[in-house]
Amino acid sequence: MGNVLKLYKYYQIADRIKPGSAVLDIGCGGGGLGEALSGKGCDLVGWDLSPDRTQQRGEFYNSLVKKDVENEEFGQGKYDVIVLADVLEHLNTPETVLQKIRPLLNPGGLILVSLPNVAYIENRLGLLGGNWDYTDEGILDRTHIRFFTLSAAKIFLLEAGFEISEIDSEVPTITSAWKSGVFSMLSKAWPGLFAIGWLFQCNAPGK
Repeated sequence: MGNVLKLYKYYQIADRIKPGSAVLDIGCGGGGLGEALSGKGCDLVGWDLSPDRTQQRGEFYNSLVKKDVENEEFGQGKYDVIVLADVLEHLNTPETVLQKIRPLLNPGGLILVSLPNVAYIENRLGLLGGNWDYTDEGILDRTHIRFFTLSAAKIFLLEAGFEISEIDSEVPTITSAWKSGVFSMLSKAWPGLFAIGWLFQCNAPGK
């Protein structure tokens, strides 16, 4: 159960990917998306600065490639879906990466982007108390370079040339069913306040 909760974000992403799709997982990290997609028959390629991190779940990927997406070319591959799960906030020039993605999408292809919500209620309350404390993971991960509110995230994706077709709120990992249900309702009603992040489904016009 704990493992499923930890990987919930990736199952949320996997639900939006059709069986048999050609998928590029940029910043595949620990390979959570690979595990979530197992059984769907996808042709899954993972890129990461340190693909060794993915080896525990490497069996779920058709190939793993060491790639510095900010400083290397993307090549000529074609994909139905490109996933950037908690990646863009770590980059100096995420706009450049999004521009390089467009030629890789098949007609009708999607990008699925998850971004953390810097305006989450816990962060807002911390700021009221004069606190902005970096952590080893989460919204204020010390390796985050870019920060997004919901409106800033929308503008960021639109200015990169993508159309946003759907947005899902991400909720904290809570083992209590009723608390999780409450947060789910609140995050849908006020996604800029109660969502810890969002999953954006986007397409490139003309694709």
